[in-house]
Amino acid sequence: MKNKTVKMVLAVVVLGVCCGAYAGVKTYVAHQEQKESEEDSEESTTVFTASTDNIKSLDFMVDDTETTFEKDDDSWVKKDETDFPVNQTTLDSAASAIASVDSDRVLEDVDDLSEYGLDSPSNTIKIVTKSDEEDGDDITTTLYVGDENSSTSQYYVRKDDDEKTVYLIDSSCVEPFTKSLNDYAQMEDFPAISNTDTITKISVDGDNSYELSKDEDTSTWSVKGSEDEEKADSATVSSLVSSFGSMAYSSLADYKCDDKSKYGLDKPYATITVDYQEEVADEDTQDDTTASGETADEDASSVEENSDDAEQDTESDESVSETTDETSEAEDTDGEEAEDETLENSDSASDNEDSSEEETKMADKQLTILVGNETDDSSRYVMVNDSNEVYTMSTDTLSALTDKSEEDFWDMTVSYVSLNSLGSLKVNYQGSDYKVNVSRETSTDDDGNDTETVIYKLNGSDMDETTFTTFYNKLINMTAQKRLTDKYEPDGDAELTATFTEEDGDTQEVAYYSYDTNYYAAVVDNKVYLVNKMNVKELFTAFESVVGTEEDSSDKTDSDEATTDDTKSDSTDTSSESIEESDDSTSETAGTINDSDTSEEENTDSQEKDSTEE
Repeated sequence: MKNKTVKMVLAVVVLGVCCGAYAGVKTYVAHQEQKESEEDSEESTTVFTASTDNIKSLDFMVDDTETTFEKDDDSWVKKDETDFPVNQTTLDSAASAIASVDSDRVLEDVDDLSEYGLDSPSNTIKIVTKSDEEDGDDITTTLYVGDENSSTSQYYVRKDDDEKTVYLIDSSCVEPFTKSLNDYAQMEDFPAISNTDTITKISVDGDNSYELSKDEDTSTWSVKGSEDEEKADSATVSSLVSSFGSMAYSSLADYKCDDKSKYGLDKPYATITVDYQEEVADEDTQDDTTASGETADEDASSVEENSDDAEQDTESDESVSETTDETSEAEDTDGEEAEDETLENSDSASDNEDSSEEETKMADKQLTILVGNETDDSSRYVMVNDSNEVYTMSTDTLSALTDKSEEDFWDMTVSYVSLNSLGSLKVNYQGSDYKVNVSRETSTDDDGNDTETVIYKLNGSDMDETTFTTFYNKLINMTAQKRLTDKYEPDGDAELTATFTEEDGDTQEVAYYSYDTNYYAAVVDNKVYLVNKMNVKELFTAFESVVGTEEDSSDKTDSDEATTDDTKSDSTDTSSESIEESDDSTSETAGTINDSDTSEEENTDSQEKDSTEE
């Protein structure tokens, strides 16, 4: 038992010694690795260096194809396609990145290139530079690119024919050579419309086809699809129109498309056409300006010659008689007047030149966008106008046009008739008829200033203007949340019907029917609008204020109402009473009118009587 205990103690001691030794060795190794790393970081090996101005060409793999870009004077060109639109900035950046390549770690005596991906390089970059000697041959340096060391963001490369030495270089030297061909092409700018106010028509032909057009006289927009042309909502159209000032491509897909079917552009998903105008210089005006400028120069030259001749004449006349002097002075005076006149003509010509240079004219333009298939990055292929280049554009940008229908642009204003053009308004509310006549009188003061006075009469009696205009503004500014496209059959009579008659005789009628718990149906011609129920209730309340039938004042007598405001009409709730007129009173009692023709005749008689008394 004792021996077992001793052996166990010895084993523990030995284990402790071993652990201590291991810890010491580990610390030493870590220290040595850190020391070597610091030494390596202090030393940097130059793999390649050259002046960017001396780089004549870059040859590397692009889309698995060996591609060469070379310098032609100061511009880069694609060797086998001189019409390729090379992006000069991109190639300049690539040349700058490869002009100075350093390595902070060099692996020598490498036996197996496959460990670094250099047995089958991912890219081969050939750099041709000018010789430092004037008559020397060009120098070609080849860098073979292997795997990327993900932990250090560096690439393994070897140089020229040396297969024993591997360098670890920064990724910034390699990444400019890892793009696709179109990344080295210069993208065109999308032909954005600088002044979107000049757009007059937008048409979209696709699954949802529609056309927006602008009235040149009123600047209002209308929309037309499969149905009749209708007024469009100005805010919705304005937002769409302004988008054409900021549209942009996402990327270049094909700089020289010879097969539209690859991008779905042979049978486009949609075709967008925009008509607009653009300021252009008037070439005829510029030609006239040039001629005018030449004439002005000739005139100015003539002035200088006349001036020199006048001075010579004056000097020669000093030696002659007094009579001759007087004659000379007269001639000089005439010469000065001629000179002044010529100078004025010259100044006038110069002013005309400046004015002509600023003259521009508006030219009709059209933008056509073919929209093709979707890409993998939430874009679609597009071709614009007559260009054979294919670009991608964000689906969010395009869907604002292609995913709309005519219904999305409908104006949701139920019935708008300007108060300035209103001649009369008939209202049937809960079975009772009312009519508001609007008259306008113009008076001129002593200073000749005209003042227009608008008079509102309800059933022939004066009424409060503020109360009426409050109701009228609610009526004409009523907007709907949606429109019904299915056939609508009202359930019951309309609660309120308003018929507008404008001064030019045009009429419009709107009828409000109870629809459900949320909406009223407002019917105008063959259009049915669904309007928020609370907004319609507010409209009803405003009209009750006009005719004096508010619920909270239903118990008031007619005499109380008359005392409150002599200019207001009194209204009763009896639908069978007719309107009685009094010879001693200028106001009428507005009741329910069963015979509208009789009411209009009585109102006319009352107005004539009022006019006679005045």
